Amino acid sequence: MTGTYLGAEGAPELLALLAGAEPGRALRLPSSGPGRAVVLRTPVPARVVQRHVLDWADAPAVPVRDPLPALPGGVVVLTNGDPTALPLPADAIVLTGAADVDEDDRWARGGTPAHVRVVVDLTDPALRSAEWSAAAHRVLDLHESVFLVMRRCAGWFPDLPTASFLVTVVSPEPSPFTGLFTGFTKSLALELPGVPVVATVHDDADPASALAVSVAELANRQLLPVVRHEGGRRLVTRSRPVPATPTAPLVPPDALVVAAGGGRGIGAAVLLALARAHRPRIVVLGSTDLASHDPALLDAPDDAPELGRARYIKARTAGGATVAQANAGFERLVEARSVRRTLTGLAGICGPGRVHYVRCDLRDTDAVRTAVGALLAEHGDVDLLLNVAGTNRASDIRTKSRADFTAVRDLKVRTYLNLRAAFADRAPRRWCNFGSFVGFTGQRGETDYGSANDFLNTAAECARDRGGIEFTIGWTLWRDTGLGAGPVMRAFLANANQFTATPTEEGVAHFLAELGHPVPPVGTVVYGDRERVSIAAVVPEYADFCTSSALPFVDEVTRAGPDEVTVTRTFDLDRDGFLAGHLVDGYPTLPGTFVPELAAEAAKVLVPHRVPAVFEDLVLSAFLRLYPDRGPQPKKIHARLLGEDGAESVVRVRVLADVVAPDGRVLVADREHFAVTVRMRDGYRPAPRWEHWAEGVTRSVADPYHAPDSSVLLTGVFVSTADTRLHDRGKRARLALDRDGVRRWFPDLLVPSVLLDGLARVAVLDLVDGHRTPVAVPRSIRRIEVFSAHNDLSLLDERVELYATPAGLDLEDPGAANLCVAATADGRVLLRIEGTAGRVFGHVDQVTGRFTAREGAPARAGSATRRDT
Repeated sequence: MTGTYLGAEGAPELLALLAGAEPGRALRLPSSGPGRAVVLRTPVPARVVQRHVLDWADAPAVPVRDPLPALPGGVVVLTNGDPTALPLPADAIVLTGAADVDEDDRWARGGTPAHVRVVVDLTDPALRSAEWSAAAHRVLDLHESVFLVMRRCAGWFPDLPTASFLVTVVSPEPSPFTGLFTGFTKSLALELPGVPVVATVHDDADPASALAVSVAELANRQLLPVVRHEGGRRLVTRSRPVPATPTAPLVPPDALVVAAGGGRGIGAAVLLALARAHRPRIVVLGSTDLASHDPALLDAPDDAPELGRARYIKARTAGGATVAQANAGFERLVEARSVRRTLTGLAGICGPGRVHYVRCDLRDTDAVRTAVGALLAEHGDVDLLLNVAGTNRASDIRTKSRADFTAVRDLKVRTYLNLRAAFADRAPRRWCNFGSFVGFTGQRGETDYGSANDFLNTAAECARDRGGIEFTIGWTLWRDTGLGAGPVMRAFLANANQFTATPTEEGVAHFLAELGHPVPPVGTVVYGDRERVSIAAVVPEYADFCTSSALPFVDEVTRAGPDEVTVTRTFDLDRDGFLAGHLVDGYPTLPGTFVPELAAEAAKVLVPHRVPAVFEDLVLSAFLRLYPDRGPQPKKIHARLLGEDGAESVVRVRVLADVVAPDGRVLVADREHFAVTVRMRDGYRPAPRWEHWAEGVTRSVADPYHAPDSSVLLTGVFVSTADTRLHDRGKRARLALDRDGVRRWFPDLLVPSVLLDGLARVAVLDLVDGHRTPVAVPRSIRRIEVFSAHNDLSLLDERVELYATPAGLDLEDPGAANLCVAATADGRVLLRIEGTAGRVFGHVDQVTGRFTAREGAPARAGSATRRDT
């Protein structure tokens, strides 16, 4: 057996594993010292990729270059609409279809065109849904024309002093065909990095007006090179890390699952996982002709001599085939064996007569209609459709053949349209498209694949608008199966170092979690660190845009009326790794001082035009713990407007979660964990002044929350204070924020929550019996007021002093008059906490550093009979 030697530092993890602790769970072993325990923690296996929800967010325009004319002289214009509706210059080259784009230079006789404008007219009602129509055929023809034109122009565009490519999509109603052009543009922009390349989508029905707005984008800084202009807003795609919250059955009892193209690759992997989870009835539609192969070869073991490539080719050439024909035949045999293996595995799990394979060219409209009609007649309505079909032939647009471009595009686009036509009257209850990360960002050499996958994104969006439950998962490459599994592609990807190799079991887990969501988001994309690095290399500002434009503790919003909302926030150790630095009795636990942030964000959803200035009557009833063995855990933040006037809006916020037994049963629904009243105001009150204390008589005291076996143990970003000491007027410390931790975890909070946490801990500094310091948690706070929009990130370069008074503070007196203040070096008060009451868990000896639990303190980890989640 081989492995990595962990040394002494790895011993606690090894002991925890040997002792049988669950991943991520604290295990306390007894020690001979009084009140002592050895805390062991098993490592939590980190996922290499994370789920991100795609949506649209406001993005201000930032000009970075000189503006260009909408239709300059010599411009090439491609459109499926009426070109006379555009103010064309006399020498414009107008193309309305692929037939206009000759393989010679007829359309470019005037020289080398420097500007291409594509005006996509989606105003035809037939284009509002993914259906075959004359208008749809014209759009596909236009899309092919754009490829043919840019295949030529890409050769000289980088050498021209000015060149530009602009797509203007006119779509008063959402159209699935939008993604064809936005996906193409994303990939083209990466192939032409020095050329302004943009696609815009407009709800304006007038092409000329839309073009006038669109052309301004050529002068703007682009995050992703696709911008929506909708209702006067400028919107850009945002990617937010949000774990799935599976709460619904994967599929109903005796469900019928149909997979279009799921016989091999990642489709096979997820079908086998579904089979193990639920044993549904399964029909696989695929193009592989199993009947054309010798059954003995299909079922032979992998090491059978006759399955060697050289022997197979020799036998076929002896029969008259060419080497190329024999080699192609061997590849088809390998594919057929893979499909047979999948079907055999599914049948072995689901049972006899419950798994069927139907040969069908998914690009053939009639073939798909016949196959779907037959399966509906035989098996009934479909509960889940998996649209998995896809292929990839990456190459630079200048060398990509027309045949390859249409083959890659059409396997996804025509398959989707054919399935829609076949299921027109009996739509599946759920429809899941397998898309790609490439549809989200584009990729060099992938103008066809990017187009097809972004089409799946916009198609799902339109289907959802009509009331269907359709969604698209954008996968990065899987390590062991699918497009990235072949040895050539795997070597290429390893050298490129741009994609995270997703283990099959992890990809399957993401799929099952998405399927278990009652109503999955329309578009998600799954990717990891390598993709983040790749995005940052091209667009360094994109990560900041995704975080700054979102409220970090708001995932979903449900409105019960104008005065009431419920925000859902899913906590997960991958996403919220900072919680591993805040352990209460060994469990990752949300600090009570973060409740103002949760409340502020929920109140901001309800009252977006005001700022959270005051928090009153904060009650912390129960810990909000994150259990590492339970995966993503959703919490509810309920906000209700109590009243408002010209000065402020008063919002009551409650944080709720279910109490769940170890076996998963809900014991108590919507238990209240925290409650607070937020006063939302038009601005902050002017900061009062604070007179810094003279040094006086002081004594250094170690922060008890950093003692290794403290029942409340803070590490990482929560080590936020320095120079902690007692003063004859009270207690004091200096704010010492973890710069990297704050930048990583808390760049966009509304309230300086790490500062708030450190300030509250200063109040605990005390000496009992001359040498013991309490370890306590807050239970209630009468009032918190903030005096500026500062958050932890903006305070990284400020010197901030922390004070707590009086000196003799009774932490457990709910009526005690106490005050904590954070002030800048020049005496400006940043925030103040009044009337804090807490609960003492135990004490840390300032001499020995040992923690001693107080009698009656909460039970140790692992002894609870139920879980507060």
